[in-house]
Amino acid sequence: MTLIEFFVSDMARSIRYYEALGLHVREHRGEWVQMARDDSLLVLHDDAHVAAGPHYFTEHIGQRPRGTGVEVVFEVLDVDAAYADAKAGGIQIVKPLQDRPWHARDFRIADPDGYFVRFTSPLLADHLDRPPEDSKQ
Repeated sequence: MTLIEFFVSDMARSIRYYEALGLHVREHRGEWVQMARDDSLLVLHDDAHVAAGPHYFTEHIGQRPRGTGVEVVFEVLDVDAAYADAKAGGIQIVKPLQDRPWHARDFRIADPDGYFVRFTSPLLADHLDRPPEDSKQ
């Protein structure tokens, strides 16, 4: 199992944001929160931990966007449901839901701290030749 950890500038905002994407809080200990969706785990840790140092990137914690050059991928059981959750939660979609030539279906968001996140599922036969979600009227 892989665990991803994001240092965040506003814990409450980040929890709300990821809850809107269908993740739920599994454990909350002060400035540390573990969230999950399907088999994917995400840890949110308040910036105060890094700022107190010493940490590898203590001096850079105020830079934005976070995670430049990194794309974090959550493989979920039903990417269409994750996309519906994101839209219903008012999440700004950076790249809309679409089928990919590498046999995956995905969409991408940038979270409030600038982390670039992709939600994906293996492409199922019933999605082939279907127009992108945002092209439906």
